[in-house]
Amino acid sequence: MRKLRIRPHPPFRGDWRRRSGPRSTAITVLSWLAHLAIRPSPPNDDPLPREANPSIVVIKPMAIGDVLRATVFTNALRRAIPGSHITFAVGDYARIALLNNPDIDNVLPMGLLGTPRRYDLRGYLAFARTLQRQHYDVAFVLDRSPAMTLLPYLARIPYRIGLDSRHRGFSNTTRVQILPDENEISAYRRLAASVGIDASNSSCVFSPTPEDTSFALRLAEEFRPLESGHHILIAPGGGMNPGAVDLTKRWPAERYAALGDHLAKEFGGHVSLIGTASDANSVGTVKRAMTYPVTDLTGRTSFGQLGALMSQSQLVIGNDSAATHLSISVGTPTVTVFTSTAPWIYGSDEQHAASVSTGSPEEGLREIPTVEMVLATARQLLSGAN
Repeated sequence: MRKLRIRPHPPFRGDWRRRSGPRSTAITVLSWLAHLAIRPSPPNDDPLPREANPSIVVIKPMAIGDVLRATVFTNALRRAIPGSHITFAVGDYARIALLNNPDIDNVLPMGLLGTPRRYDLRGYLAFARTLQRQHYDVAFVLDRSPAMTLLPYLARIPYRIGLDSRHRGFSNTTRVQILPDENEISAYRRLAASVGIDASNSSCVFSPTPEDTSFALRLAEEFRPLESGHHILIAPGGGMNPGAVDLTKRWPAERYAALGDHLAKEFGGHVSLIGTASDANSVGTVKRAMTYPVTDLTGRTSFGQLGALMSQSQLVIGNDSAATHLSISVGTPTVTVFTSTAPWIYGSDEQHAASVSTGSPEEGLREIPTVEMVLATARQLLSGAN
């Protein structure tokens, strides 16, 4: 029997997190109607159970960068309730973002669930039953999708706390309204505050293993710069996720090449290019256009090894992609170039992270940033690193 798909098969083009059109409008209307019929509240009107060490599941299926951003929430959760058992439910593709995370006790694979246009009703209901068998006390839903919000409701988890975008969080017992153009990390901090958890000092987290660190040290020996130099990583790719493609997120490769030459000349360091197989065209263009020596590390590291290499580098520059979110999560000075996605929504508030774009929430994005704009920001971060 043919499976009933929740979403059709072809990949979504553009920013799948900000979809609009008749389908989106229909979902909003249905969510509003459900909001009128279903008005759940937490047991005993307490946002969290009174038990000292509850069993908690956090739901955020994808993508890699989004899941890394969500670790700011689990970092706060672990600090606030150190004895709790925290499970993170995540899609298979984004699971690597949680490797070796010290704030998480268990990772619950969601398969393709949550991947735009790639999961079916049978798999969805099966995962709801899996959640129910775990007998969690609390579920935090860090996703706007009503399909993800409904999962803990179907699993009969008593305390359900989550974001509420256009009434799509109708099945949560505690709902946090998302503000217009609100930063994602800010929304997670407010979600934590809604249940009495202080997330003001929490950070995004990725922890490379000792083996990852050893590998990165050996790899760096191949191109170790002079003592006075810097190791700068450039990630010119991104925008490729299962079920969604958005290549407009990529700053032109020729501009990355000009930027790399400027940085190599001015700071006397070494530039390396990083990425996966899907980034090969952009990486190749940068490599051919640069006049200073450059190392191509595309495909030579695992995700954890790349995080370790970033932690040993002085600067990472890239698009709004998994690479820059990883760099921010390991604490490396990072410049993120925004071309088609909004930095006020997807940017970081960490002191070692900087976003470069044009425009504002009021007027939207304008032309793509110039080389001079990105170079000036890189100088500031490198000066701070010194």
